[in-house]
Amino acid sequence: MVSAVSDMSDSENPVSPGSGAGSGLPIPSNASRDEMNLAEFPLTVLSTRANPDIKTLEFTDFQRLKNGELIERKWIITGADKFGLPTASDDDVVLGLIRLTMSQGFRDPKVYFTRYELLKALRWSTEGRNYQRLTKSLDRLSGVRIRASNAFFDNSSKSYQTRNFGVIDAYEINDSRSSSGEETKSYFIWSEALFSSFKAGFIKKLDLDLYFSLKSAVSRRLYRYLDKHFYYRSSVEKNLMTLGFEKLGVSRNYKFVSSVKQQIEPGAKELVEIGYLDSYDYQGRGQDTVIRFFHKKHQGKTLEGQQTKDGHTTADVIASLDSVKAQLIEMMVSRGISLSQALGLLQDKDMETCKKNQQIVQYFDHLLSTDSKSISKNPVGFLYRALEEPDKFQIPDWFSERQTAGEETKQRPVSRRPELRIVKAAARPRVEKTSSFNRDDEKKGYEQFVRSTIESCWNTLPDKERKQIRRESENRMRFLRDVLDAEKFKEAIDRCIRDELKKRSGLPSFSDWKGGRF
Repeated sequence: MVSAVSDMSDSENPVSPGSGAGSGLPIPSNASRDEMNLAEFPLTVLSTRANPDIKTLEFTDFQRLKNGELIERKWIITGADKFGLPTASDDDVVLGLIRLTMSQGFRDPKVYFTRYELLKALRWSTEGRNYQRLTKSLDRLSGVRIRASNAFFDNSSKSYQTRNFGVIDAYEINDSRSSSGEETKSYFIWSEALFSSFKAGFIKKLDLDLYFSLKSAVSRRLYRYLDKHFYYRSSVEKNLMTLGFEKLGVSRNYKFVSSVKQQIEPGAKELVEIGYLDSYDYQGRGQDTVIRFFHKKHQGKTLEGQQTKDGHTTADVIASLDSVKAQLIEMMVSRGISLSQALGLLQDKDMETCKKNQQIVQYFDHLLSTDSKSISKNPVGFLYRALEEPDKFQIPDWFSERQTAGEETKQRPVSRRPELRIVKAAARPRVEKTSSFNRDDEKKGYEQFVRSTIESCWNTLPDKERKQIRRESENRMRFLRDVLDAEKFKEAIDRCIRDELKKRSGLPSFSDWKGGRF
């Protein structure tokens, strides 16, 4: 089983559960929510029918915590003997139930509804067979159990927990009609675990029109997973096998990378065709193949439609500002800061401070593009605090020099495992460069820096991960076992391990190291 470390931080930018609901205002038919634990791991099989002989689904990945500890997360789904595992259409029904709950303001775990309302939310026709289909789906959802081992994120305590829980605890369908001919209300009851997650705000916005426009279960599942991870980044990178098996629920009967790719490819293409994705590509070979997705549009806020507290429009605000401040306002708002907050940050700021704030925003973009741990918990909060006290915020010299020289900021090499990056600057030997400092000495200094970085990276890894890297290296070099003697074979394994650590550490090139540009 191929697993990979999750690239999400412990805080995953939840939204208020009652946002847009319970206010007395009509909610657009496409507006809904998705519970983020259910967006991270599959709940159902990908087909419309489950094999009755299979009663359990199991998914695994790894997550690095803020303290550096690497934990294994397991997500195990079991179905009731009578009703079986949930199917792809049951994913749709769960989102329909969330939509009904949202329309009632997430007030109570017991939600009253008519089947007609639910069918409309699901975009299903109201013919008789769909009423029966809905009842069977509720049977499967009320019978399913989820055992989340270190895999249920509790937004109240900001921690991963081990829980055994269901989706809905009970439901009742009423077919009778009142004297007016209206259908009597039915109801369902959310499990305590999921409803508590709703109330704690561990939900995200979901475009139901887009979701239901997708043709396949893979497309829909991929959309939910990516939409969760696109919140504050424009690209998502994942090991292909991990994405297929652990995040989308592709059958493990597909043993080869090419087979898994064939299962994911149509869904990715569809997301490009509808304009959700800009593109996607592949890197690496074999089990190390990585797929990268690039979002079509920025997820941050825009100035359009925003107003200040005193009712001034965007046009009024921009017209009253000089070009530098107007540009800075747009930069801040597009990255998630509200218009009123942006204006507050600019109040009484001189031109020099505004230019410093522009540099801070540019450096923030760099940190965001490299998945820096320093901003992973709350990117917008990080940016706001930095702009609030720009004099106290230190931008690295190498970054400022690039900006001054007019050089386009380049992304530093992004490790496939960004959480394993170490502070390279501390490992770099400080060498006074003089006219007598020749290239050979520079090369030796760089080699010393590389050795020190690799050693530090190895020492920070847990024993379990070290063993995994060694096993993978031995497997890659196995064809040399019968060719080399024991000592030479060991050297080959060590070189393979060093190459893997170099990749993970995102080591700079010699020229970047020499110029201090890292």
